[in-house]
Amino acid sequence: MAITFTWSIKDMHRKAETGAVYRVDWSCSGVDADTSTSRSRSGSYLHTNDDGDPATPDHTADDFIAYASLDEATVLGWVKDNGVQAYNEGLITSNINNIITAEAANSSGLPW
Repeated sequence: MAITFTWSIKDMHRKAETGAVYRVDWSCSGVDADTSTSRSRSGSYLHTNDDGDPATPDHTADDFIAYASLDEATVLGWVKDNGVQAYNEGLITSNINNIITAEAANSSGLPW
């Protein structure tokens, strides 16, 4: 069994004045290659300060990336950081495995 994961960005929320992105809505889907069983999860990434509290990015910081210069790979990097990728792909894998196991334990049809 091999599960292929696809991550995507659904929306980004930013401050109009500075272009600072403070929230990203994402989706992750997984599909088992052998059975085509699939599951997905979605959520939101919130930019946080050093204390872990939600905060708007500092548009004057040296590492600030202007909204117009962002690409999907960079934003997905934010989303997947800090264990979010491993956690969500693990849940999707577990859900797919549970479905495949349940389907294998049951059958239907006629005896003739």
